[in-house]
Amino acid sequence: MKYFTFILFSISIATAQLVKPANGDSLNYLQVYFEWEQISGAKSYQLQIAENDSLGFQNPLIEQVDSTLLLIIEDGLEWDKTYQWRIRGIDDNDNHGPWSENWSFYILPLHPELSSFNIVIYDSSEVQPGITIMDLLGSGLIYAINVHGDPVWFVDSNVEWDNGMDYKVQFTYFLKNGNFIGLADGRENNEPGRVFEMTIDNDLAWQGPGDLEGIGVHHDVFPMPNGNIIALTSQDTLLPVPDEIELPETYSGIDALPWQGDRIVEWNRDGVEVWSWSVFSHFNFIDWNPNLYQDLLYTHPIPADFHYEWTHSNTVWYDPIDNAVYLSVRNMSRITKIDYDTGNIVWNMGSEMPSGDVTVGTDLGFSWQHSVKILDNQNLMMYDNGNENDPFYSRGLEVSFSGPDSLPDTEIVWEYELPEDISSGLMSDCDRLSNGNSLLTATTSNHILEVSPDSVKVWELLPFQEGSTFRSERIPGLYPQAFSVIQPDFIDEESGPTIYLPTGEATLEYEIHNEGWMNETYEYSINDNLGWFSETGTIEISPGAYAIIPMSGFISDPGIIDTLMFTVMPQHAPFRYKVDTLFVNNQLSNAVDNVFPQKFELYPAYPNPFNPIATIRFSVGSMHASTLNVYDTNGRLVTTLIDEVLIPGQHTIQWDASPLTSGVYFLRFESGSFSQSQKLILIK
Repeated sequence: MKYFTFILFSISIATAQLVKPANGDSLNYLQVYFEWEQISGAKSYQLQIAENDSLGFQNPLIEQVDSTLLLIIEDGLEWDKTYQWRIRGIDDNDNHGPWSENWSFYILPLHPELSSFNIVIYDSSEVQPGITIMDLLGSGLIYAINVHGDPVWFVDSNVEWDNGMDYKVQFTYFLKNGNFIGLADGRENNEPGRVFEMTIDNDLAWQGPGDLEGIGVHHDVFPMPNGNIIALTSQDTLLPVPDEIELPETYSGIDALPWQGDRIVEWNRDGVEVWSWSVFSHFNFIDWNPNLYQDLLYTHPIPADFHYEWTHSNTVWYDPIDNAVYLSVRNMSRITKIDYDTGNIVWNMGSEMPSGDVTVGTDLGFSWQHSVKILDNQNLMMYDNGNENDPFYSRGLEVSFSGPDSLPDTEIVWEYELPEDISSGLMSDCDRLSNGNSLLTATTSNHILEVSPDSVKVWELLPFQEGSTFRSERIPGLYPQAFSVIQPDFIDEESGPTIYLPTGEATLEYEIHNEGWMNETYEYSINDNLGWFSETGTIEISPGAYAIIPMSGFISDPGIIDTLMFTVMPQHAPFRYKVDTLFVNNQLSNAVDNVFPQKFELYPAYPNPFNPIATIRFSVGSMHASTLNVYDTNGRLVTTLIDEVLIPGQHTIQWDASPLTSGVYFLRFESGSFSQSQKLILIK
């Protein structure tokens, strides 16, 4: 049975080192992420935030204690104010260390075009908590409000990012890496539209290519699971004049007209095109809508800068379950499912058309739809603009599928009809929230509704005074990625953070704390200069939880100090990786007289319930013969994990219960006169 010992040394609690917000930062949000460095000997940390006035920390505005290395403060701060903050460590005996230096930060004034929105909450217990992100169309202003309508974040994209050209970015999606993706119409600058990824601080993180055909990127951008970006772009071509078109006399002798269609393009992070799909290669031009173009032919008699829109797609969505791309084609009231590997059309959904290509959902009755997406239940959701409804109304729509994938049966399983006065015939959005509610954005009426699964309004944003938004999104907060890495047993020395380990087999333990709002898989690795440790792995951690990562190695060469690096990288945001640097020393002679007094304690095993390995930690206050035994519910001894004299310090052992059956077991730790028991549950 392997076990290992950490020896802790008597030290005072060091002064905390602050990380963010940096001293002098200017912030464009009220939800603030505070982070600091770990202190040797500290088991928790006290955070104070004060207004930058004469009272300072005599009367702190916010005061909280946390056991990790970060805190997210969501309430209590205001626009156009300067604050200062500080941290100090607290040990197990409630001894407080010195305060850090004071850092200040400034929260910018709220953008002049924003103010509190008029919100009606019909049932607060049913409202999905979080913030709602939206944009002010055509302004380049993107912002978030809380459920009460108060702005908590904004960015103004009217900045010169690219060769002096101004782009007004329109919000599309908030990303799992904590940035957001948007697109900008470049036609005001005689440039094609393009894709931008921005941080919440309004810094440019990535931009797509600018040398695109036609109007470039338009309407929609989608983040692929592999980190690439897929987007709608335009394509121009000459096509024969359909027989159904009655050409004016000014078109005499014209046998072809300039038509604009859509391409779906996927770029990698280097801006290289890796996949594409064109409507001109897969749709039949006989499926055109003459009602959309007859008047245009007379108002736009083939000027050089005008193209007749054939398809006008508005949504692209990728579903990793089916490895399929979904395209919403407004002008054809069609939704197309595309096999990503082959580019072949799996099916077309909508009203029947002359080509006979539409074979799915011909009785659903949607028209000019937007915001097409695949839900977690594999149903399809859309905002049905309903332009062909008489009388006119729009609706949120969820459709299920059954039968063969190439020709499935469809069924409406949920719908919400908007009253005519707030229905929107253009743009608009419909999202399914995590609590089962739906969020509907009606663009032309400047209206947002949250409705329950049984279509009861629970929250409503009343019409804006000015402006409107294309789409909105409800998210828990600004920080999906927030985590800290803790090494519980290091000490501070002049050379840096150091851990003392015995020669031979040893294990280090690290804690990874997920303090973001999404499940995240973390890749971790440990390596050093001397080859004592070398290990990699992955672990998924749910929000608010943590995992203990044991890293095994072999300590050799007495008296040599090794430099060890433990790296943690979240899969959805690899650029947010953290590296914990530690010196490993197996020379104990200089510290024998300074052994930190330890208490006797059996700490909670991890995980519990477990299957089949549990990590057990305990501390020994002085040198004693010690035992760690496992008993069943009848009091029978199952196994002895430790039976020997242990030196003072913290000890860790892993119990492999593979041979045993599921059930309840009891640990009993005895050292000298001390004894403590703990219940463990084995689940197989």
